[in-house]
Amino acid sequence: MSIRTLPLFILSLFVSYTLLAQTGTSGTLKGIVTTSDQQPAAHVTIHIRELKRTVQTDDAGAFQFNRLPAGTHQLEISLIGHETLLQIVEIAAGITKSVQLQLKVSGKELSEVIITSGRNRFVKTQSPYVSKMPLRNLENPQVYTTVTQSLLQDQLNVSYADALKNVPGVIMQLENNSAGGTVVSRGFPTQSFLRNAVPGIVGGGSLDPANIESIEAIKGPSGALYGASMASFGGLFNRVTKKPLDSFQARIGYTGGGFGLSRIDADVNTAINKEHTLLLRVNAAKHEEGSFQDAGFKNYIFVAPVVSYQISERTKLILETEYKKEKANSFYRLFVDGAYTTGIRSPKDLKMDFNKRFIGDDIFITTTTANFFAELQHRFSDTWSSRTTYSYLSSDASGANGYLSMKAGNDSLIRNMTYTEFSKTYANNIQYNLTGDFRIGKMRNRLLIGADIYNVTTKSSSPGTIAFDVVSGSKPGAAYTVLNRASLHERVKGLTYTRSRALQNQYSAYIQDVLNITDNLLAMASVRVDYFENPGTRNITKDTTTGKYDQTTVSPKFGLVYQIIPNQLSLFGNYSNGFQNTAPVLQPDGNFTDFKPSQANQWEAGIKAELINGKLTGSISYYDIKVTDITRPDFPDRPAFTVQNGTQYSRGIEADITAMPFRGFHAIAGYAYNKSKLTKSTVALEGFRPGSAGPEHLANLWLSYRVPSGNLKGFGAGLGGNYAGENIVNVSTTALYTLPAFTTINASVSYEQSKYRLIVKADNITNKDYFVGWSTTIPQMPFRLSAAAYLKF
Repeated sequence: MSIRTLPLFILSLFVSYTLLAQTGTSGTLKGIVTTSDQQPAAHVTIHIRELKRTVQTDDAGAFQFNRLPAGTHQLEISLIGHETLLQIVEIAAGITKSVQLQLKVSGKELSEVIITSGRNRFVKTQSPYVSKMPLRNLENPQVYTTVTQSLLQDQLNVSYADALKNVPGVIMQLENNSAGGTVVSRGFPTQSFLRNAVPGIVGGGSLDPANIESIEAIKGPSGALYGASMASFGGLFNRVTKKPLDSFQARIGYTGGGFGLSRIDADVNTAINKEHTLLLRVNAAKHEEGSFQDAGFKNYIFVAPVVSYQISERTKLILETEYKKEKANSFYRLFVDGAYTTGIRSPKDLKMDFNKRFIGDDIFITTTTANFFAELQHRFSDTWSSRTTYSYLSSDASGANGYLSMKAGNDSLIRNMTYTEFSKTYANNIQYNLTGDFRIGKMRNRLLIGADIYNVTTKSSSPGTIAFDVVSGSKPGAAYTVLNRASLHERVKGLTYTRSRALQNQYSAYIQDVLNITDNLLAMASVRVDYFENPGTRNITKDTTTGKYDQTTVSPKFGLVYQIIPNQLSLFGNYSNGFQNTAPVLQPDGNFTDFKPSQANQWEAGIKAELINGKLTGSISYYDIKVTDITRPDFPDRPAFTVQNGTQYSRGIEADITAMPFRGFHAIAGYAYNKSKLTKSTVALEGFRPGSAGPEHLANLWLSYRVPSGNLKGFGAGLGGNYAGENIVNVSTTALYTLPAFTTINASVSYEQSKYRLIVKADNITNKDYFVGWSTTIPQMPFRLSAAAYLKF
């Protein structure tokens, strides 16, 4: 059986299984839970304790139990801090029973404990992952943005990079083959390493959105909870994955579009046993895509099954795997000589055809990622619970890729090739989090105590970077095709391969306390102790080991939240710390110099809002990040030596808003301004904005409308885009090169009914030529039209 037919086979198997299960002595119960003011009660838990069955209402307050034994059952609907609602229902064999349940609390009281996304499908106002404990956004003194699955579907996003365009202050810098690419956040480069708040990827090609429930972009240094390996000084990204549901659901779709886009994906969910305590969900995708250039592609398969087992009323086990195999020539980089003497200041000054890739499709990288995750959730009591996780991450890669660099004059193009015989990475992570929610007198106190062990091993064999040849960037002629798979293999035959092995270990413990001093005033305090050990990189070829070092770091965080209007409007402020481990350096005099970790300290203040019963949400904040202990050359006296006294700052404003002014209409808008400067650095760079900081100004917008009723119910339309200011990627006392500002516009039209969904998407509808990069020039996709059809079961 091929991967192309696997989703259909799984789907047909589960459909048959479900149809057979509808007969016999069982029935179905479905219903709607509303508040006393007739609003949907979203994400409310419903129990049938004698059967050990549990479901949650969806965004519309709806729920469903399948295959309930015929007879009388008691529903229990509970909300923290409210009286439990009990409801007796009678189930008949082969019959679907519908009920309407209303909670005996006011809409104001209920809004304190439910997620309001039932009225705004692009918003999630609570997360158990951002602070590693359940905490509402209004209670969190740190800024984060959530990209929901509903938004991803509305925009027909088929890539992780496109999904991140909805996060204020974020832009792609390098579309490389690791962790979904490198983006900028608050003036610092970062990648997407986290999955459900634990390590989730080790290299291995692009990220696929098929298994993503939401993406959480957590802003600023986060060393107090996440350390240094998973986060940058500008923030981190956490992928929240899809979890099994109690009822049978399935969706299968096909997407086709310009530049060879051909994609099939499936999402199938079912119960495995009759008690519905053992649930299975499988997400899978087969993706093929070309490039607007004369070469470039990525083809992969992705499968992500997850099983959840409700061992008892208090204990749940979740087992997940992710497998992805990719073959790609999709990483384009061009380094330009931006010296003042060349006169080249932006891509428009280059005599180069950006539709040419200069590296053909017969040169590619093959990567395989196979990850395993286990999670044990246990509730000791009504006030104490734990989450224990284990992750095994593995990836391997082999093949060739390259990058282009201009010699002085910007016409002679060097084709630099990297050939990898093999590169293998393995990582293990064990994490334990104990959380408590209890009272100290009249004050609510939420406590997190955690421990984290992470180790990663990397093995590789490569001859290093090869300057294959030099061709004309404007008129390469016959030399253009000289570089191919055969000629590259011939070139590397006589080269010496370096085989190496590297190991890193990280041992951490952390504690966080959230105290409601009054009903309106909340204080958060966190601290992490992190021990990092690098036994060194072993050069197997030369039988040497270099780079041994270890460092211990203490990372604190403090925050205050004052709710001006309870559960609607809050002022917040935080101090947060981040750090990066720094390896020792062999100095020219033959001695090693040990360094301490570089430090980033952020002060931030702002306001968060959830107004009009969740129909208007957003935040605005000002932040100031100062980085110290950066290593740099010891100018002016000993430029060949390295010292650790470099400094940098990054400060700015971020704002985002999500509004639902009337039924069916949603608007998302974001703006970010960032000012970054190297305050103490090398002579050539001091006083300038870092080339990795990205544009100073970034903005995003998406408007969406779905007809909620009438003859046109199901029709929808979306319109939006992104703006990025000038991006100075090469600046110093002797050079300047800038990627120009750009605005891109996208649009979609859709039609959805209970059993199917159709959508057409136009990307970059003005066919704008634009570029992104970090010291590089990377042309982006012109206009593309794509369409998708989904069947739902």
